[in-house]
Amino acid sequence: MSHQQDASQHVTQYPINPENIAEIARLVKQARLISEQIGLLPAELDLSRFHRLLDIGCGPGEWTLHMARLYPHLQVQGIDISQTMIAYARDSASYEGLSNVSFDVMDARAPLKLAEASLDLVHMRLATPFLTTSAWPQMLQECFRLLRPGGIICSTEMENMGTTTSAALAMCNHLGIEAYRAAGQCFSQHGDIYGITAVQARLLQQAGFKQLQQQVRLINYSAGMPAHRVMYENWQAGLKLFQPFALRMGVTTQQELDILYTRALSEMEQEDFCAVVFFQTTWGLK
Repeated sequence: MSHQQDASQHVTQYPINPENIAEIARLVKQARLISEQIGLLPAELDLSRFHRLLDIGCGPGEWTLHMARLYPHLQVQGIDISQTMIAYARDSASYEGLSNVSFDVMDARAPLKLAEASLDLVHMRLATPFLTTSAWPQMLQECFRLLRPGGIICSTEMENMGTTTSAALAMCNHLGIEAYRAAGQCFSQHGDIYGITAVQARLLQQAGFKQLQQQVRLINYSAGMPAHRVMYENWQAGLKLFQPFALRMGVTTQQELDILYTRALSEMEQEDFCAVVFFQTTWGLK
């Protein structure tokens, strides 16, 4: 049975339909913004000695393709559970003529059909939306298995939609976290955060990684800032696409979602709107 067939039989934990074309467009823009604002990888990482890189949960492949362009000596592979996103990523690689990148449909929550100790770097960015708290340890142990001795794991996560002056956007964030919590994807028991950044280092350590380092970066998407328009469009699409998940989790009503959606977009367009979102990157050595 092919990787494609294997993965298609799994039910994704991702809150938005991963085959949705609108979600693909949103993720491409979001990934591009994050890379521009916080970088592709920590500056401390020297990739000159690396050969093979794996991007877990690559989505439509924006980060993966960027790495392949920037480091032609690397063999870069992206995996994702979505057939549509992988097809999009493959088409993008073909269009650009990139021969050092490949994409495969795989479920990161299951054992990966990749050789042991075959990778130099495993990367994941924003894995919280597709992993339950119980799935994290198994996934990280699998990363440890795939890395060669001296290989690096690099994990970047965010806690929520950020800190904002918008009451409606803050409430959207609250309902989103409650939905994730109901789905078993929050390490925190209370508050409007996933809790992932508090446990990120410990999870890597428990999987066997050592010499852990961490850094925090932020994106300021207040009115007038370079990131404002892209983040506005990100939430404009994302909040709408997220609604079915919030309703399934029983944390809100369609009426409340509709009211908050309209207010949040309106408040984000005000001249005095302010918001920042933080990203924590943790990396370690096998």
